[in-house]
This record gives sequence, C-alpha cells and structure tokens, in this order.
Amino acid sequence: MADNTEVEERVDLDEDDYMEEIDDDPEEQLDDDGEVGRDGNVKQNDEDEEYDAETSKEDQSPGANGSHINTEDAVEDEDKRTASISEDEKEKHDQLLALPPHGSEVFIGGLPKDASEEDLRDLCEPIGEVFEVGLVKDKDSGESKGFAFVAFRSKEVAKRAIDELCSKDFKGKTIRCSMSETNNRLFIGNVPKSWTEKEFRKVIEDVGPGVDTIELIKDPQAPSRNRGFAFVLYYNNACADYSRQKMTSANFKLDGNTPTVSWAEPKSTPDHSAAAASQVKALYVKNLPENTTTKQLKELFQRHGEVTKVVTPPGKSGKRDFGFIHYAERSSALKAIKDTEKYEIDGKSLAHFPGFVLEIWGIHEGKSVRPANV
Repeated sequence: MADNTEVEERVDLDEDDYMEEIDDDPEEQLDDDGEVGRDGNVKQNDEDEEYDAETSKEDQSPGANGSHINTEDAVEDEDKRTASISEDEKEKHDQLLALPPHGSEVFIGGLPKDASEEDLRDLCEPIGEVFEVGLVKDKDSGESKGFAFVAFRSKEVAKRAIDELCSKDFKGKTIRCSMSETNNRLFIGNVPKSWTEKEFRKVIEDVGPGVDTIELIKDPQAPSRNRGFAFVLYYNNACADYSRQKMTSANFKLDGNTPTVSWAEPKSTPDHSAAAASQVKALYVKNLPENTTTKQLKELFQRHGEVTKVVTPPGKSGKRDFGFIHYAERSSALKAIKDTEKYEIDGKSLAHFPGFVLEIWGIHEGKSVRPANV
C-alpha cells in the first residue's frame, strides 16, 4: 500500500471542486473523466486514433540498426534469465511478489475523526488476515480525513470485507466500503511492429516480476505484425509500478525504440462494477424548468431522506437546467427515482416537462461509472 501522499493522488474527496468544469451533458463528462484519471491513464477506447498516429512513422523494426533480436535468445531457459538478475534485484522482486495481489485492498470511508489504525485493524481482523492499514491524515494538522485503505492478504477476504462492512455502524457512524482503485495495468507504445508476442514477453519479463497477461495488439491488415503498442497486466500495483519506472528510464529501449509507458485504464470486472454501483448515492436530474433553485430541489427531494448536497452547475450555454442531488443513504436515492410523478415545481409536474430525466448518477448503458469525488 502506498503512503499518504500516493493515496491523496488516488482519491480526491474535495467535493466542492468536482463540479466546476462539468459539461452540459454529464454523461460526456463521465465518459471523459472516467474512473481512473488519477494515474494519467490511457483509455483503450482511444487507442486506434492516438497510437496509430504515434506509430505511423517508420518504426525501427528489429534488424534496422543491426541489432535484431535473435529468436533463439527469446526462448532461453528461465534459469538463465533468472541468473542474469542481480541478487539485489532478485530480492526486490521477491518482496514485490510477497505483497498482496491486486483486488485485495479496500477503501473505507465515513470514519469518525477519532478512529485510529488500531481501531480499524480490530474492526477488520475478524473478517480475515490484514496485511496493512493506512489511515489518511491531513498533511498539516495530522488529523484523520475520515477514510482509510486496508490491504488484506487475499482478494477473497477483501470481497468478504466489503459485504460485511458496507453500511456497518462503527463508533456511532455508518461507514462505507468499496474496492480500492489501485491500478495494475500498463500501456506500452512504440513497440517494434515486427516483434511477436513471445519476443515482447521475454523483454517485459526481464524488466520486472509479476507479469500476468500481455495484449500485444495485432495489425488486422498484416497479421504477422503488431500495431506498435500493448497492454500488460501485473500481479499487483507494486509490480506494475516497479516495471513502469524501469521502462521510463532514459537508457531503456525496445530494440532501439524509446517506448511510451503509462498507466492504462483498468478493465472493470462484473464484481467491481456491481460494487461501485452499490455505493452511488447521487441523483442526476436534467431539463429542469428555468430558474429552478437548489433550495427548491432540496425541499422537493428531501421527503425521501437526508439530502446532503444539491448542485446546479452552469452548462455550456450558461443555463442551469440540470443538477445533482446527493443523499446520505443510497436507499433514499432509490426511492426518489420511483416517485417521479409526484415532483412539482411552481405547480408543474417535472415528469411532464419536455425531456425531463431523473436517474442514479453514473449508471448508464449497463455500466457503472464512479463519478469524481462522490
């Protein structure tokens, strides 16, 4: 698990800032920002446009500079490859592989400010073995920010923790628990286009440990060649970050090519999507009557439960005809979307207003999107 500095890069909970630059269509905003912007991720959806341009120039394929990789070298015994690693590097590799796998860390929010790491350990250890507890604190005051990351020894225990801890009462507060958004997937560009997956894997495995899945994107027009980029999935975030740092050093080359290496957008799983969806407590309302105020919206929707925040940001045209209603409990949001016929402003039913939309924010087209800072 990362220290507090890295954690704060991962999760920005300053809710007052998250709406400032939102587009007129929040679905576009969600698609643009997505869930993993914290790592400067490359979305796979954009790979065709962005990286065809990058690799359209004549690439330095093996043999162009007399340094062609020998295929026989690419299939040398694993023992020889391991022997080439220094003892210090081997020890480091062992340490990285000894860390918990990806998917074993959970986020716990809504914590009382006086909760300590020992309190959290006592809360979590009955569920399963805890590897590490990281309570996030303010850099200046040293006070708890009310959330933490807990790493368990296995993915199975982490999933069980989410089931058992979500909405649990802890020291007088209802806490929320979801899967942590660490990343274990890298994008690697400027790969020699004549390389096979076996050649590419050999190079990547020499860089660092924990290589799980490699996707070397094939060229549909020339099946024997690749398109110059790949995605590599690692055992955990620590293994991925170790290799990322190695490959971004100035002297690292792929047969003479300087690679582009960055965090890639994680592939969501059904379990992760369901878990994310179960945490959303905000409503998105669109095509409101002109001059609708936040006060009116709060009074309208608080019949279903405590409304913690209402935001009506200006759209591209300056109109404020859409907004977001945040509830303290998800159950209140679910009740609200079933009651659309009863919403009236100035004697007019919103349900009959042209284009009126009311839905759980961030869930559309069967996908769950984690809105920024919700």
